[in-house]
Amino acid sequence: MGLKPLYIGATLQDCGKTSVSLGLIQVLRDQGIDPGYCKPVGQHYVRYHDKNIDEDGILVHQVFNLRDEPYYLSPIAIEQGFTRQFIENPNVEPLEREIVRCHAMLQKVHPMIIVEGTGHAGVGSCFGLSNARVAELLGASVVVVTAGGIGRPIDEVAMSLSLFREHNVEVLGVILNKVLPDKYDKVKATVAKGLKLLGTELIGAIPYVPQLTTFTIGQLAEEFNYSILCGNDHLSNRADHTVVAAMEPQNVIRHIRENTLIIIPGDRIDNILVSLLVLSRQESPGGGLILTGGFDPHPMIEPLMKSSHIPILLSNEDTYTVSSRMKDLGFKIRSYDTDKVARLHGLVSQYVDTPAILQRLKT
Repeated sequence: MGLKPLYIGATLQDCGKTSVSLGLIQVLRDQGIDPGYCKPVGQHYVRYHDKNIDEDGILVHQVFNLRDEPYYLSPIAIEQGFTRQFIENPNVEPLEREIVRCHAMLQKVHPMIIVEGTGHAGVGSCFGLSNARVAELLGASVVVVTAGGIGRPIDEVAMSLSLFREHNVEVLGVILNKVLPDKYDKVKATVAKGLKLLGTELIGAIPYVPQLTTFTIGQLAEEFNYSILCGNDHLSNRADHTVVAAMEPQNVIRHIRENTLIIIPGDRIDNILVSLLVLSRQESPGGGLILTGGFDPHPMIEPLMKSSHIPILLSNEDTYTVSSRMKDLGFKIRSYDTDKVARLHGLVSQYVDTPAILQRLKT
């Protein structure tokens, strides 16, 4: 029995393709299947094993300790100027051949391949490699991941379906991701009916889990190049919510909960001291501070800050700039986020009809 490649598409960027892929790989391994992974077209790459490799490819390679050559997981990295050069000299055949070659190399080792797309179905059309075309090229069947809600996801799925169908690609169904728990049953039932009207089906509905959207103080420092004043051993502290401590100290206290990230003007010694006191007295100390404005820590309190074991970051930017970055801030899962990877395993196992997907992938 053979299994066709499974292409994980999406209606928008950041719908949860990588999360679903991570969960599926673990569920398939539970069933004795050793799936390979490939993200043929990658837009966000870093240098890895002396090649430009998409971040998601690196994540999967590290999480599952894969022995595959990393390049096979990420054959096309969209470097700066790539699209302009292609439009000036359009020749997609070499790119297609490389994708097919890398996919074939993975097929020698794995009984099936999970292929992760990039953005919605049409992303990549500007250089001849839309998600729909890549799925067609690999003979893959598609699962479309979309974010929770009712009207908007259905509208967006409709657009994706039209392009996949234009390329004669089979769409197995839709996974609805990040569904608000208090509306879960209603949203799931309504979307299932709406998708049937489009000629497809709902094969999974995953609830929104706040744990998957939290980030660490260390990730903030890395992402925005903040200086680390102290607390290097506690950069793994999570930040579940954010407070801007520009009010009076007695009002700051009311807003500090467990795992709070507190953004404070660096010259507000009163709020710095209050924040350190409250965070250090919590049952499970977490969170951290960002001191803004480029102020050097006051010499009278710097020793106290360094002995608090609370991670404190420094920014030269003003409080508004730093705090505005926190809106809708999202970080990709890292290989060291073992708790998140394990949570995705459970979510896909419980909320996605994996047996139905496998049944339809049989060749």
